[in-house]
Amino acid sequence: MLLAMVALFAILLINLLDGDWRTGLIVTLMIGFLQDPLRKIIPNQPSQLNGLVLIGFVLCTVVLIERKGKFDLRTMFWTVSQMDDWVSIYFTLIALQAVNSFGRFSDPVLTGIGIAFYVAPALGMWVGFQVGMNTALLRRFLNVYLIGSAIFAISVFLSFRGFVHPLLKEVGEGLLITFRHGFSAQGASGLWRTSEIASWHLAAASCIAATVGAASRKPGTQTGLLLLSMGFALLTILTGRRKALVLVLTFAAIFLLLLFRRSDAAFKDRLVSNLLGTTGVAYVLFTLVIVGALGGNFGEFLNRTFTTSDDLGERVSGQGLGAILRAIEVSQFFGFGVGAGAQAGNVQVTANRGITSLGFVSEGGGGRVIVELGIPGLIVILILLWFFALVFYRNFGLLRYLPYETSVLVLGLACFGIANIPSFITAGQLYGDPFVLIMMSICLGSFLAVPVLAAQYRQQTSAAQPPMAIPSRPPSIGQT
Repeated sequence: MLLAMVALFAILLINLLDGDWRTGLIVTLMIGFLQDPLRKIIPNQPSQLNGLVLIGFVLCTVVLIERKGKFDLRTMFWTVSQMDDWVSIYFTLIALQAVNSFGRFSDPVLTGIGIAFYVAPALGMWVGFQVGMNTALLRRFLNVYLIGSAIFAISVFLSFRGFVHPLLKEVGEGLLITFRHGFSAQGASGLWRTSEIASWHLAAASCIAATVGAASRKPGTQTGLLLLSMGFALLTILTGRRKALVLVLTFAAIFLLLLFRRSDAAFKDRLVSNLLGTTGVAYVLFTLVIVGALGGNFGEFLNRTFTTSDDLGERVSGQGLGAILRAIEVSQFFGFGVGAGAQAGNVQVTANRGITSLGFVSEGGGGRVIVELGIPGLIVILILLWFFALVFYRNFGLLRYLPYETSVLVLGLACFGIANIPSFITAGQLYGDPFVLIMMSICLGSFLAVPVLAAQYRQQTSAAQPPMAIPSRPPSIGQT
């Protein structure tokens, strides 16, 4: 395992020295998958290994910046030019809060973790924008992720079925989940390091498989990928983490709503037909094959999943809104600096040992942002979110200029990114994982390439006509 990781980094460096950041990004994906099983077999299971994927990603980004020569944010946010200025304000804020953090804790590692939490998604979206302009590369990237997820998904099944191997155990002691009085169990994690990480990647793979499937015009490919998507979603149940299935259902609702809003009648009929047919096949497989193969305890996990709606409101009001309101109280207006709500190893870092609720408020992403960045940071984040919503709206209006397969692909990836927002607000610690941040931000960033893709496609199909001018006010959603 260690030799495989060394080999991957060697391949990564060879490609990057040659300027091939595209292959480097694919290799970085493989590093992201391999780092978890590697951590399990290393003595003391050092958490620093979680950052190997970040190292690979940063190296790819450095080479990409060198080749591009600049970030060119005006092209990235073509439809909303104000984003350029606010992105600069955002990075200035992070720099100031990094100084604040180091002044309070004198801990460069903690400050570095905090910086990565805010900078990695921004860099990821920029890289995603570059990847999104090359749909062949984007598809290759997604296919490699699906292949890796499928291999790891098999290990989740084996873990649930009781196969004993060091690579199938959670790191440390693992988390014991209480299902009901008298029954507790650990969720299956497979080769992933924890059941929570496994659940997110299974949910992500489910959403991506559905997106790639919907973007295909081949009925066989579409049906196969939709079945794979349902398989990934089913396996999230084995992790015991109910929010993963919420993520999948949120994605499906947003994606189908927007997809049907801009689809022609023929595509709607074909997609509905494939969905119904795939659901029927999945139900037969589930009742006749899968339930028996999963064993007796599967009923307990399934029943726990059915209680999701009962606890959802409590989680949103408690760890979501409640944590945000409490964070505003304890943030001391200016916040405690980046990394204050992070976990270093197994010890919760707090800026003030007297504030016993700091660990609670940083559990949710919204609370963590306010605790670390303060009220000024909250204002900047809200303004950025408003402009991102405007970018999404205007780019959505430009999807009609793209080939249908491409428009469906980037739309689905954007919907996946958006579906993570409720999960982030209520469970922000998960999004401190570099691999999770990188995947989510690349998917979101690819949608920012829509105006460039539209201009490129117009040039390719109408070489005799002048390049397409992006309208200052794109068509409304109802006109697409």
